[in-house]
Amino acid sequence: MNPQFLFLSLHGRIPRMAFWIGLGAIVLLQFAIQTPAMSLGGVDPDKGLAPLWFRNLSLILDVVCAWPLFAVLSKRQQDRGQGPALSFVFLTLLLAFSICEAFGLTQEGPDYTMIGWAVGLPFLGVFVVVLIELGCRPGAGGPNAFGPDPSR
Repeated sequence: MNPQFLFLSLHGRIPRMAFWIGLGAIVLLQFAIQTPAMSLGGVDPDKGLAPLWFRNLSLILDVVCAWPLFAVLSKRQQDRGQGPALSFVFLTLLLAFSICEAFGLTQEGPDYTMIGWAVGLPFLGVFVVVLIELGCRPGAGGPNAFGPDPSR
């Protein structure tokens, strides 16, 4: 699989395996940057709201990964014969939560605020739908409006 096609292009279709590889690569990238930063900066997630520098780092990573994530999600949706609406909703909620978190609006100490719940719960629900719809269900067999069957 061509990484440029997987992470940058919005055209075409990808099978489930490519979806999981792309999603895993994006998660691994964020994990590889945030975990050492947490250790070096002494960030303790059990204490509630992370320091401002870490929240900003998280927001920057989410913004940088937004296009590659949208590309992977939307191509997988196209394999299922759908437009990118679910991908757009997922990415919008992810960035909304990340922005609210960067401004310290999601938590007061270890407890979530109303804003945190109002953005976080819909994001969690859409996340589950994305994993089921795009990660578990098979694509449309044969060619569709978005291109030839990628599994062949």
